[in-house]
Amino acid sequence: MSKLEALLLDMGGVLLEMGNPQGIPVGKLDFRGREAMAQAIRDAGGRVAVNDLEDLLFAPWRREYARRYDTGREARFEPYLRQLRKATGVSLRGSRLLAAWFGPYGESLSPIAGARAALAALSERGLRMAVVSNVPLPGVLYRQALRRHRLNRRLASFHWSYDAGSRKPSPVMLRSALEALGVSAERALIVGDRRRSDVAAGRAAGVRTVWVRSSDGGGPRPDWEISSLAELPALVESIS
Repeated sequence: MSKLEALLLDMGGVLLEMGNPQGIPVGKLDFRGREAMAQAIRDAGGRVAVNDLEDLLFAPWRREYARRYDTGREARFEPYLRQLRKATGVSLRGSRLLAAWFGPYGESLSPIAGARAALAALSERGLRMAVVSNVPLPGVLYRQALRRHRLNRRLASFHWSYDAGSRKPSPVMLRSALEALGVSAERALIVGDRRRSDVAAGRAAGVRTVWVRSSDGGGPRPDWEISSLAELPALVESIS
């Protein structure tokens, strides 16, 4: 067995509690985010009501979002943000508008119990670590959440499906992460809570797999199973 040098970590269910499987604002947090987006538009001199955002932005985006498994990529917000800016007469950057919507939800995210200590222990073993995560929004928003909880300090590289144009189970992001870390596939592990995406991507990339047990139990069998990231340092010790 090759010496272990790197870990590729999923985010939701591994590092952060996301609140919902999609990793996007829903319910009251969605409404609060829409209010913040509408206010940002009004502050920039535009005219919009919160209810207008559904037809101008969110409804057309959701139609593409529903096809993400077929297309193998995340739904893009940019075409609908251009439509929103044109309709409201503002020139705000799309990133500013999405950050306003994401803000209340992002503040609600919390670290998985034991995740910070586990990352510290793994880093002390000399392991290089990268995040490899399917996310429906630009990765910078999620990276800010990791930073808020001091989970980013031990992570050397970040790979987000929205930015990469490819989502797991494709191995594209994993290969990019391995290249960024300077590690070969046989010297890495991928750790994720979804067998259909994380474990399947690991298989496709030739990376050994660790499944953080969850309700998403279908898909390829992992090489190892753990209950949470807190158990990963002991597992790494046993297989190194």
